Amino acid sequence: MNNQMANSLPNEKLDRNNCASWEYKMYQSLVSQGYWSYIEGAQTQHTDYLTWEQATRRVLYSLASCFYDHMLSYIREAKTPKEVWENVKKIFTAHTIAQKL
Repeated sequence: MNNQMANSLPNEKLDRNNCASWEYKMYQSLVSQGYWSYIEGAQTQHTDYLTWEQATRRVLYSLASCFYDHMLSYIREAKTPKEVWENVKKIFTAHTIAQKL
């Protein structure tokens, strides 16, 4: 992960109480760095596979670094940033709905 990306990441770890604000901040960070297409799963936009794979790993690492260690099991099996993002939305949306009920 380059320093520019590291400096633009949310400085709060994702938890059950801050999902909406974390998601917003992470979205802004990824868009501003030009990495949002990796969340959308747009591999076809990138002609150089090695460059795409390295950037994918940077995004995966960036997402994982914003999780508490005990929560990494939620995303550990994800192979793409898109899968991580979908897992986060699924897990935390379910939790928020259950909390409201």
